[in-house]
Amino acid sequence: MIRKFCTKDTEKILNIWLEASLAAHDFVPQTYWQKMLPIVRDYYLPSAQVLVFEDKRKIKGFLALLDNRHIGALFVKPEFQGHKIGSKLLKRVQKMSSHLTLKVFAKNKSALTFYQKNDFKIISEQISPDTKEIELMMSWALGCKSGYRKRFYGDS
Repeated sequence: MIRKFCTKDTEKILNIWLEASLAAHDFVPQTYWQKMLPIVRDYYLPSAQVLVFEDKRKIKGFLALLDNRHIGALFVKPEFQGHKIGSKLLKRVQKMSSHLTLKVFAKNKSALTFYQKNDFKIISEQISPDTKEIELMMSWALGCKSGYRKRFYGDS
Protein backbone atom coordinates (compact mmCIF):
# COMPACT_ATOMS: atom_id res chain seq x y z
CA MET A 1 0.00 0.00 0.00
CA ILE A 2 1.21 3.48 -0.84
CA ARG A 3 0.36 6.15 1.70
CA LYS A 4 1.44 9.59 2.81
CA PHE A 5 4.41 9.91 5.14
CA CYS A 6 3.74 10.46 8.86
CA THR A 7 6.34 11.89 11.26
CA LYS A 8 6.40 8.55 13.09
CA ASP A 9 7.92 7.09 9.88
CA THR A 10 10.99 9.33 10.05
CA GLU A 11 13.50 6.91 11.59
CA LYS A 12 12.45 4.01 9.36
CA ILE A 13 12.68 6.22 6.27
CA LEU A 14 16.11 7.50 7.28
CA ASN A 15 17.33 3.94 7.86
CA ILE A 16 16.13 2.89 4.40
CA TRP A 17 17.72 5.99 2.87
CA LEU A 18 21.08 5.34 4.51
CA GLU A 19 21.15 1.59 3.90
CA ALA A 20 20.11 1.92 0.24
CA SER A 21 22.46 4.88 -0.35
CA LEU A 22 25.43 2.95 0.98
CA ALA A 23 24.52 -0.13 -1.08
CA ALA A 24 23.97 1.77 -4.35
CA HIS A 25 26.79 4.28 -4.08
CA ASP A 26 29.93 2.38 -3.13
CA PHE A 27 31.87 4.96 -5.17
CA VAL A 28 30.98 7.71 -2.67
CA PRO A 29 32.64 7.67 0.77
CA GLN A 30 30.39 6.37 3.56
CA THR A 31 31.13 9.51 5.57
CA TYR A 32 29.33 11.62 2.94
CA TRP A 33 26.05 9.74 3.52
CA GLN A 34 26.41 9.92 7.29
CA LYS A 35 27.04 13.68 7.03
CA MET A 36 23.91 14.06 4.85
CA LEU A 37 21.61 12.22 7.28
CA PRO A 38 20.70 15.28 9.41
CA ILE A 39 20.13 17.34 6.26
CA VAL A 40 17.75 14.72 4.88
CA ARG A 41 15.95 14.54 8.22
CA ASP A 42 15.76 18.27 8.96
CA TYR A 43 15.45 19.78 5.49
CA TYR A 44 14.44 17.36 2.74
CA LEU A 45 11.79 15.29 4.49
CA PRO A 46 9.89 18.28 5.94
CA SER A 47 9.95 20.16 2.62
CA ALA A 48 8.94 17.22 0.43
CA GLN A 49 5.77 15.37 -0.33
CA VAL A 50 6.77 11.88 0.79
CA LEU A 51 5.00 8.70 -0.23
CA VAL A 52 5.67 5.51 1.68
CA PHE A 53 5.30 1.95 0.43
CA GLU A 54 4.15 -0.20 3.34
CA ASP A 55 3.36 -3.90 3.28
CA LYS A 56 2.30 -5.93 6.32
CA ARG A 57 3.06 -2.93 8.55
CA LYS A 58 6.63 -2.81 7.27
CA ILE A 59 7.93 0.20 5.36
CA LYS A 60 9.82 -1.12 2.35
CA GLY A 61 10.45 2.05 0.36
CA PHE A 62 9.64 5.70 -0.15
CA LEU A 63 9.65 8.51 -2.68
CA ALA A 64 10.15 12.21 -1.89
CA LEU A 65 8.74 14.74 -4.33
CA LEU A 66 9.93 18.36 -4.18
CA ASP A 67 7.89 21.20 -5.69
CA ASN A 68 5.44 18.68 -7.20
CA ARG A 69 7.86 17.82 -9.98
CA HIS A 70 11.36 16.90 -8.76
CA ILE A 71 12.00 13.44 -7.35
CA GLY A 72 14.49 14.14 -4.61
CA ALA A 73 14.62 10.54 -3.43
CA LEU A 74 13.35 7.12 -4.43
CA PHE A 75 14.72 4.41 -2.19
CA VAL A 76 13.75 0.81 -1.54
CA LYS A 77 15.19 -1.28 1.25
CA PRO A 78 17.86 -3.42 -0.48
CA GLU A 79 16.27 -6.78 0.38
CA PHE A 80 13.03 -5.67 -1.32
CA GLN A 81 14.57 -4.26 -4.48
CA GLY A 82 13.37 -6.00 -7.63
CA HIS A 83 9.85 -6.45 -6.17
CA LYS A 84 8.28 -3.59 -8.20
CA ILE A 85 8.11 -1.27 -5.17
CA GLY A 86 10.08 1.50 -6.85
CA SER A 87 7.98 1.13 -10.00
CA LYS A 88 4.75 1.43 -8.03
CA LEU A 89 5.95 4.56 -6.24
CA LEU A 90 7.13 6.07 -9.52
CA LYS A 91 3.85 5.28 -11.30
CA ARG A 92 1.95 7.00 -8.49
CA VAL A 93 3.83 10.28 -8.91
CA GLN A 94 3.61 10.03 -12.69
CA LYS A 95 -0.17 10.12 -12.24
CA MET A 96 0.17 13.22 -10.06
CA SER A 97 2.35 15.26 -12.42
CA SER A 98 2.76 15.66 -16.17
CA HIS A 99 6.48 16.42 -15.89
CA LEU A 100 9.11 15.07 -13.49
CA THR A 101 12.84 15.56 -13.05
CA LEU A 102 15.49 13.86 -10.93
CA LYS A 103 19.24 13.52 -10.54
CA VAL A 104 21.13 10.25 -10.49
CA PHE A 105 24.82 9.46 -10.30
CA ALA A 106 26.14 8.13 -13.62
CA LYS A 107 27.92 5.29 -11.80
CA ASN A 108 24.64 4.11 -10.25
CA LYS A 109 23.93 1.85 -13.22
CA SER A 110 20.93 0.05 -11.71
CA ALA A 111 19.12 3.33 -10.95
CA LEU A 112 20.00 4.76 -14.34
CA THR A 113 18.64 1.66 -16.09
CA PHE A 114 15.50 1.72 -13.92
CA TYR A 115 14.72 5.34 -14.81
CA GLN A 116 15.44 4.85 -18.51
CA LYS A 117 13.09 1.85 -18.59
CA ASN A 118 10.47 4.14 -17.06
CA ASP A 119 10.85 6.68 -19.90
CA PHE A 120 13.16 9.17 -18.18
CA LYS A 121 15.60 10.86 -20.53
CA ILE A 122 19.03 12.28 -19.73
CA ILE A 123 18.87 16.02 -20.34
CA SER A 124 22.17 17.20 -18.83
CA GLU A 125 25.12 16.18 -16.74
CA GLN A 126 27.28 17.93 -14.21
CA ILE A 127 29.91 17.20 -11.61
CA SER A 128 28.47 17.09 -8.10
CA PRO A 129 30.32 19.72 -6.06
CA ASP A 130 30.05 17.54 -2.93
CA THR A 131 31.13 14.15 -4.29
CA LYS A 132 33.01 15.13 -7.48
CA GLU A 133 31.00 12.41 -9.27
CA ILE A 134 29.02 12.85 -12.49
CA GLU A 135 25.34 13.53 -11.84
CA LEU A 136 22.80 13.13 -14.61
CA MET A 137 19.67 15.29 -14.72
CA MET A 138 16.81 13.23 -16.08
CA SER A 139 13.35 14.26 -17.17
CA TRP A 140 10.03 12.54 -17.85
CA ALA A 141 6.96 14.08 -19.48
CA LEU A 142 3.52 12.61 -19.95
CA GLY A 143 3.20 11.15 -23.43
CA CYS A 144 6.93 11.29 -24.24
CA LYS A 145 8.77 8.03 -24.68
CA SER A 146 12.51 8.28 -24.30
CA GLY A 147 13.26 4.81 -25.56
CA TYR A 148 15.42 2.59 -23.41
CA ARG A 149 19.07 2.46 -24.31
CA LYS A 150 22.20 1.89 -22.36
CA ARG A 151 24.16 5.01 -21.49
CA PHE A 152 27.70 5.12 -22.70
CA TYR A 153 30.26 7.61 -21.55
CA GLY A 154 29.71 10.83 -23.42
CA ASP A 155 25.99 10.25 -24.16
CA SER A 156 23.64 12.94 -23.02
